[in-house]
Amino acid sequence: MFKKILLATDGSPLSDKAIRSTLQLAKEQGSKIVGVCVATISPYFPLYGMEAISGEFVDAITNEAGENVGKISALAASLGVNAEVHVLEGSSASEEIIQAAEKYHCDVIAMASHGKSGPDKLMLGSEAHKVLVHSKLPVLVFK
Repeated sequence: MFKKILLATDGSPLSDKAIRSTLQLAKEQGSKIVGVCVATISPYFPLYGMEAISGEFVDAITNEAGENVGKISALAASLGVNAEVHVLEGSSASEEIIQAAEKYHCDVIAMASHGKSGPDKLMLGSEAHKVLVHSKLPVLVFK
């Protein structure tokens, strides 16, 4: 059914559940996985006078994203699922996810319904919702 699945993660427990479920689906169908995590950097950062801290902050976010996609790689390898992973950088996770799905010629996007919380989620809304609204591809949302 699906030849190539874009699997987005943010490292949250619900994302981990989506990873397991999507990789099992990929194994059953012989699908390839393209795993992504977006290192989301606010366009308003760095703030004036904080340039020294900003490099460390960006590095920490990028490293965390690398660890998140590492979970996809490790579990895919243990299940015998063909997977490639990418850390994406941008100010909008939903836009990066949609663009990656197009770039890597995916048939479907899989992601958790919600992940990390905090002020950004309250102000910006759910990234999964934005992907659902703007993607031209089918979206599998795990709750």
